[in-house]
Amino acid sequence: MGIATRLINAFDPLHEATAEVRQAFAAWCLEGKVLQVRYIAFLTALLYLCYATIQFFIATEWLGRRLFMHGLFVPLMLVLIGSMSFSPALHRPMWALLTVSPIPSVFASLYFNAGRDGFPLYAPELYLILIWTFAISGLMLRQAMLAASSSLLMILAAMVMFPPDPGFIKLHLLYLLAAFSFGFLSALLLEKGHKAMFLQQRRLTHLASVDGLTGLWNRQETERRFAEECERTDRYGAPVSLILLDIDHFKQVNDDHGHTVGDTVLKEFAALLRTSLRSVDQVGRIGGEEFLIVLPETGLQQARAVADMLQERINCHRFETVGQCTASFGVTQYHPEEGRLAVINRIDRALYQAKAQGRNRIEILPCSVERCRACAAVRSVSEKRA
Repeated sequence: MGIATRLINAFDPLHEATAEVRQAFAAWCLEGKVLQVRYIAFLTALLYLCYATIQFFIATEWLGRRLFMHGLFVPLMLVLIGSMSFSPALHRPMWALLTVSPIPSVFASLYFNAGRDGFPLYAPELYLILIWTFAISGLMLRQAMLAASSSLLMILAAMVMFPPDPGFIKLHLLYLLAAFSFGFLSALLLEKGHKAMFLQQRRLTHLASVDGLTGLWNRQETERRFAEECERTDRYGAPVSLILLDIDHFKQVNDDHGHTVGDTVLKEFAALLRTSLRSVDQVGRIGGEEFLIVLPETGLQQARAVADMLQERINCHRFETVGQCTASFGVTQYHPEEGRLAVINRIDRALYQAKAQGRNRIEILPCSVERCRACAAVRSVSEKRA
């Protein structure tokens, strides 16, 4: 097992990946194998029924037990596995049952045939079970390794307890080695291919979700993550706020220094936002010099404090070549009784007001829902200032 583990790790593109990535791969791979499990389970059940029919004509011992095991028990177990594949809620027990399913088949074959003259006639079932476990069943490599190793140990133990005919024992060992090694190698290479495909898909998905210049989320991904937070707010009531900010006079930066310097400013600005926010906050570039920040579990007053902090850090930062830059901010909070489009329109208006009133300032627009206490408090303060 130690050699097998080292071999698995050597062929494993995810060997050094985080536990989160490995879990994501397992979920992705298992979901993709559900159809394989379904059809293989039903086909194998049918083949076992054929096997039981043949035994009915050639078996001379324990015919009733053989028919029960190979014509009823094993096919029903496989049909159950195939049926469980139709319900996502049953996938976890389905995989557990699939992992142990080869063991009773091996045990039954050994129980009926080990140490008897007809053993060579039935031994191919054992080789097929090993190959089936690794390369056909749909099991992940580690689960297949566990099931096949358990089966192999039972077969070897039966050889010690009930030695086959001396003329057959060497062939039997060779066939076992071939079945186990061919099955293991097939499963190893197949899983390696799946992992490479998974990593490539992750890279493509990531590239499609990020802004190529700044490395922040692009507009589509930022809006998707905002939608997720809105759904969480609708379900659990946790607040979510938005900050929309725009670099002041950025066109002048491009006109005076060129677009290469402008790109450098954007990258510095994006890095400043990333390092100033929490890991749970989502920040994306949604336009040329416009950035949207989604603040989960953050009320309107807390969002204002975040905007104040960002404004201070931006004003204190010296950007390469251009020196100081400022930004204008719009701040608002989502409320479950309004649509996401209303929130986006409102924060656009808040940013427009900030720029219209002199730039380098923060404007807050509360939601229009009267029962929203947080926004009512902000409205009250705004009215007193007016």
